[in-house]
Amino acid sequence: MNRRQVVIVGAGPAGMAAAVTLCREGVSPTVIDENPQSGGQIYRQPHNASQQGGSNGVLKDTRGNRLHRQFQQCQEQIEHLSDNTVWGIYSHRQVACNGPDGCQMFAADHLLLATGAYEYVCPFPGWTLPGVMTPGAAQSLVKSHGVRPGKTAIVAGTGPFLLVVALQLHNAGVKVAAIVETARRRDLWRHCPGLFRNLAMFAEGAGYMRKIRQAGIPMMWGHVVTCAEGNDAVAAAVVAPCNEEGVADPGQARRIPVDTLCVAYGFVPRFELAQLAECEMEYRDIKGGWIPKMDKHLATSIPGVWVAGDGGGVAGAIVAELEGTLAGLAIANSLGRIDTATFQNRYRKLSRQLTKMYRFREALDRVYRVREGLTKLATENTIVCRCEELSCAEVDTGIDSGGTRSRTLKVMTRLGMGPCQGRMCWPAMARRIAWKTHQRVEEVGQFSFRPPTQRICLGDLLPDNQTLSQLTDHPTVMEKSMKNQMP
Repeated sequence: MNRRQVVIVGAGPAGMAAAVTLCREGVSPTVIDENPQSGGQIYRQPHNASQQGGSNGVLKDTRGNRLHRQFQQCQEQIEHLSDNTVWGIYSHRQVACNGPDGCQMFAADHLLLATGAYEYVCPFPGWTLPGVMTPGAAQSLVKSHGVRPGKTAIVAGTGPFLLVVALQLHNAGVKVAAIVETARRRDLWRHCPGLFRNLAMFAEGAGYMRKIRQAGIPMMWGHVVTCAEGNDAVAAAVVAPCNEEGVADPGQARRIPVDTLCVAYGFVPRFELAQLAECEMEYRDIKGGWIPKMDKHLATSIPGVWVAGDGGGVAGAIVAELEGTLAGLAIANSLGRIDTATFQNRYRKLSRQLTKMYRFREALDRVYRVREGLTKLATENTIVCRCEELSCAEVDTGIDSGGTRSRTLKVMTRLGMGPCQGRMCWPAMARRIAWKTHQRVEEVGQFSFRPPTQRICLGDLLPDNQTLSQLTDHPTVMEKSMKNQMP
């Protein structure tokens, strides 16, 4: 068991900002991240860029460049375990991860979860065809690998992220046939007072819209992709106008030929590690779903466990960086590296910035909310759980037979029993249960995760100089090996 003072899970904006803050206060954190380089999804660097190169102009985002430079300047103080996947959290803040050096266990005095979020996709006919992906996946191909996902694409769903990805695809040489946005222009006007609370962010969004127009990319407000067509791969997307609740009008649908379709409806917090840490959870639809309960200093209900960034509520990179800084200061204060008076003075400044951003983000989330009508896109034969290859009809049968809670539906249909443990299917299916049974989504319940939350090889758990065949021949030795690796 490796003992560490502070362990940070995630090297995105929140994790990097927390690490930099701790280093400035004389604390040397351990940062564990599944990516080969720091940055997370939003500040992702090309895989072939050196750490120094990635912080010196590879990224066009000024905030990302600055944060990368600060993180690199602290490398001698930071134990950065890249390419390591955290697959379990156990009692007393014990973190299990797996990477190039095999399986390791860390016992942390303080554990900061900066795990980020993943994209939310509502199942629709044809969404499992090759060529259909999330905008984040397309962005990763372009930013990390320099690979164009296709020749002609549609970017669809809801949220400002669609604009970012569409421009990145356009700049990479992909023809973007359209941006299909479920929200309507009138939704923007309706929430303008809230958006005007942060004029800098509003101007940044307006700048993206201007670039979209200059690139000649059509913007289809109040529309939704109802179907992806094709045999061995996507060949076209069917797009139709929708009402305020996202219900499509099939009578006005039209077919747009594409070889790439990028679809997502916002983001869902990655809360599985917080759940494994036994943090008290709450449902906040405006924040993206289930999140751990936190106090104003980002401390959870479990002493020594903190959460920052989108894993504690989707709010974007700027908020994630501010929260990471706050969590770093709070941990440094708990360790006695800064006195309480100094911490409170710095907290007040951060709190004002965060309050301003939270208000803007709340208005933005009301514009780009997940609409109930999207649940109706799936037809009887639509696969809704890829891991278990469950159709919508099979899930509906389970719901009609009494599977109206997360546990009961899982037992009745095997929904979420695959490798992703429900991360991909459950958010959409929880909304479907709520819609069919007239419940609130929070009443359906959260999905339960178990370690390992990510795929690992059994061989990675073996002690040095042991082989799997040796251990399986001697069950008692196998049990001792597992006991030594696990808490």
